[in-house]
Amino acid sequence: MIPSTPLQTDAQEESLLDLGRWVVANGPDAPGSNRAGRDLLMRLPPRLNGGTDCVFRGLGETASRAAIRLILSLDRGCLPVQGPPGAGKTHMAALAALTLIKHRRGPVGVTAVTHNAIRTLLAKIEELAPSLGVSVRMQHRKGDGTSTPAIQIARSNEAVEVAVADGTVDVVGATSWLFSRPEFAASFDTLIVDEAGQMSLADALAVSRSAGNLVLVGDPRQLAQPLQGSHPSGVGVSALEHLLDGDVTIAPDRGVLLDLTWRMHPDVTSFVSRSFYEGRLGSEARCATQAVVIGGIDTTGLRASFVEHLGDRVRSDAEAEGVRDVIAQLTNATWRDDTGRERPMTLDDIVVVAPYNAQVACLVEALPDGARVGTVDRFQGQEAAVSIFSMATSSVEDLPRNLEFLFSLNRLNVAVSRARGLSILVCSPALLRARCHSPEQMRLVNALCRFVEMADPWVEAPIRAVMLPA
Repeated sequence: MIPSTPLQTDAQEESLLDLGRWVVANGPDAPGSNRAGRDLLMRLPPRLNGGTDCVFRGLGETASRAAIRLILSLDRGCLPVQGPPGAGKTHMAALAALTLIKHRRGPVGVTAVTHNAIRTLLAKIEELAPSLGVSVRMQHRKGDGTSTPAIQIARSNEAVEVAVADGTVDVVGATSWLFSRPEFAASFDTLIVDEAGQMSLADALAVSRSAGNLVLVGDPRQLAQPLQGSHPSGVGVSALEHLLDGDVTIAPDRGVLLDLTWRMHPDVTSFVSRSFYEGRLGSEARCATQAVVIGGIDTTGLRASFVEHLGDRVRSDAEAEGVRDVIAQLTNATWRDDTGRERPMTLDDIVVVAPYNAQVACLVEALPDGARVGTVDRFQGQEAAVSIFSMATSSVEDLPRNLEFLFSLNRLNVAVSRARGLSILVCSPALLRARCHSPEQMRLVNALCRFVEMADPWVEAPIRAVMLPA
């Protein structure tokens, strides 16, 4: 109940100052200390063994394999890897770490904004290690938690420092508070920054001095790290946003875009790819098998369910009732997964996303116990057979905040892309008649209009047209 004091960031600040002092003394592009961090700041292409002759992606080579090959080829450089929803960012990063260890390129650092993200990647490394025949020793620098045979909890910086010096650890997972410290400068071969679309540019630069090579894995087209306060122009962005420099996707000669999703049916991917990834995202072939089967009919892709209501700002009882009716029909349907197996759908197969906490509370009251309901922040990184997005606000005139919040492209991307087979929009039709005051607002509203244009209407009992014999 009592606000805590701001976290101490002395290590990060000192690391940034050291970078600045070195550049003043030696120049921004001189060989030497923290070259990967300086390349990130200057938006330089990755430095690779083989120089300009190095092929970023070979003919027939998957994006994931290309990324791992390029990570192995880094020569004190920075490689961005952009991973859209379900494209296997964590899987690729884990394989990259294991491949580095297998080639005796350790130790490897793993960092992210949250300990949950760090632990998820460490757990994936542990899971995949046997498939590569690698025995890996890992530490997670954390004040609490449970160790596993492969992941030991390190409760002090000194414990990590000793293990790195003695060569008794292969992978270290920690936040920027450890990797920014001077005693870890140049201690790691490669530092993998997970969720780099959420880590601030300042934090990424602060940790970059800990390793010879820097790998940024994430997606700035999904939710960014919440920011407070004011920042000079160009500073209040994530590391990946800084590298993209206004582009939607990473250029083929500047990094890697993981261009296949292993989550979404092609009918869902089509909208996500066209709206958020310049048409560069496709679905892995077996995703086309997935479907919600209602009355014997495969139901995939996008659906729109309009609910008329007036004067609702952050909470709509009418939409909550509409979502309840949709869920009632879905829980009488069947889900077919990507292997072709079918089973009855349950509440666990559905996520309901809302932009406001008030609408989340409204939905919780209206829906059956056990329904998965939350804001997009809760569900980022998760998936379900069906996603439902309830927008709550009656019209643009009723917006409690600016138009940019409700119509955020990142928020719509996350809401839709949770779905493996079917994404359903529940909203007031008046939102499609928004009055825009800038080209940016037009782009935001156009994305919602495109969803409706590509969607079929949600009806109580989908039927298939049948040609009867004469």
